[in-house]
Amino acid sequence: MSKNIISTHKNATFNWPLQKNTIGLQEKLALIGFILKSDRFTNGPQCLDFEKAWTKWQGRKYSLFVSSGTTANTLLLDAVRDLYFSKKTKLKILCPAVNWATNISTFKQQGHDIFFYDIDYNTYSPTYSSLKRYYQVGLKPDIIYATHIMGFANDLREVKKYWPEAIVLEDCCESHGALTRDKHKVGNEGLGSTFSFYFGHHMTTIEGGMVSTDDEDLYNLMRAKRSHGMAREMTLNYRQLEERLAPDIDPMFLFPTEGYNFRNTELGAVLGLVQLKKLDSFIKQRKENYCVFLSTMIGHPWIKSLPDPTGNSAMTLPFHCVSPEKKQILKDRLIKLGVETRPFLVGNLLKQPFMSDFKQKPYLPNSEEIHTHAFYIGNNHFVTEEQIYKLSKELHKCAA
Repeated sequence: MSKNIISTHKNATFNWPLQKNTIGLQEKLALIGFILKSDRFTNGPQCLDFEKAWTKWQGRKYSLFVSSGTTANTLLLDAVRDLYFSKKTKLKILCPAVNWATNISTFKQQGHDIFFYDIDYNTYSPTYSSLKRYYQVGLKPDIIYATHIMGFANDLREVKKYWPEAIVLEDCCESHGALTRDKHKVGNEGLGSTFSFYFGHHMTTIEGGMVSTDDEDLYNLMRAKRSHGMAREMTLNYRQLEERLAPDIDPMFLFPTEGYNFRNTELGAVLGLVQLKKLDSFIKQRKENYCVFLSTMIGHPWIKSLPDPTGNSAMTLPFHCVSPEKKQILKDRLIKLGVETRPFLVGNLLKQPFMSDFKQKPYLPNSEEIHTHAFYIGNNHFVTEEQIYKLSKELHKCAA
């Protein structure tokens, strides 16, 4: 049994970790300068500036900087439920089975009914057959929670065709800047979208995330919920409305909604403002890396499928092998070469122990195969074309 670590042998061919630090001298100097000049470090003017810069980059009207991609998902779903489904506490949510664990944890913790669709191998989009099966049995989801996996944009046209009344929310936490078939950035098709700035993602604030929307009511509700539910976090006209509705409550501590403490810090925003200026170049390199990787792995006898490069902002370099046995041989070889590997997200989420109480048994053949046949290695702007060609040669030797 191989261990999922990088070989530390002195003769290892590569030093290829899953993630590399992108916080350099420019970011450190910006932090030092800010710390020396400022006496405020919690959520404040820098966070607001970062939100405005992100909103402009993403192409939406409003954004909120939060403590992580996970809290971004939690905040968005909670606010959407309150604003659009005030009489329903349990929603029907349709989402992919290949996903990240905390997305589904949020749905479970809030008590929603979850329905899992299968994904195709080419774009990691919902499969037509999986959607059709739900439509034919009469499922009417309240929310489609689409996850753009690994930097590849979902094609949401079939989803919208079957359920035009459902609210679409987009998890873009690992797909910043990926483009749809219409060449639009992911995160602009749904009512709201979420992004992660975790270390190792496309850009980083160390920990952190963002929620974006064009809906002013939703934005203001999320502003309150992000900070314990306080009305004074809302924009002026919304805050004044809440104060008029509760004249006997001191407006400094007026709580019109339930909330959390999902705020981030000024330090994170300083990092984000510097990193955001580099994001397009980071994404460009990730795209180029994936295209080179794809071209070098075409024809490898142990690789069954790799996703279409169109519009990608590849977070990782994925391997979808012809069998579990070949997958294990390739993983073992990579580890000996000094290349770190990971499973393909959490695979088929329904196989995870925390889902053992889930009673449905949906037909998810592609998700099951991804669970058993696929894994990935790291990709970032430090990975070079030369490294990818060298890696390909080593792996073709392995299959010879």
